[in-house]
Amino acid sequence: MAVVTVSKDRVSLLADFHPELATQCRRFKGRWQGKAVGWTFLADQEHNVRGICRTLYGVDGTPEAWADQCNVHVQVEERDIRAPVWRQFNADIFLGGRHIAGVFGPRQALRTGKGVKFLEGAPCCAREHGAYRLAVPDGAVIEIRKYPRAALAFLSEALRGHGALSVA
Repeated sequence: MAVVTVSKDRVSLLADFHPELATQCRRFKGRWQGKAVGWTFLADQEHNVRGICRTLYGVDGTPEAWADQCNVHVQVEERDIRAPVWRQFNADIFLGGRHIAGVFGPRQALRTGKGVKFLEGAPCCAREHGAYRLAVPDGAVIEIRKYPRAALAFLSEALRGHGALSVA
């Protein structure tokens, strides 16, 4: 979820965690105001804040974009080895603005993202001297629940060379 609220003197962005969110918000002098408020910006930054939403989440930040949701099935087919999506070193796997899989805590326990279910296959984690490699094998089928229809083209583009999607 990424919703932009515009008031007279401020623009607010309340969004789910993404590893690039803080970096992008700081580019436009955004300030973190806590979990309830999110990021705030000066009023003249609305265009840039909506750009952050389009870049990271595939929507423009309007509540209407999040109102129309569907379930999506993703078939994993890693073909673009230059920039693999389904294999990460010391990082969680994100796709189309959603957290797919990650490692939690010092025990490095494997977990799936909120609203994500593996229908076939499962992520695997190899631990090496305090580091880890996280991977989702080819052929795995993932269901992403409550994905905004407005972002389906964004997700399809993110999957180019990495898999295929179908609306459940």
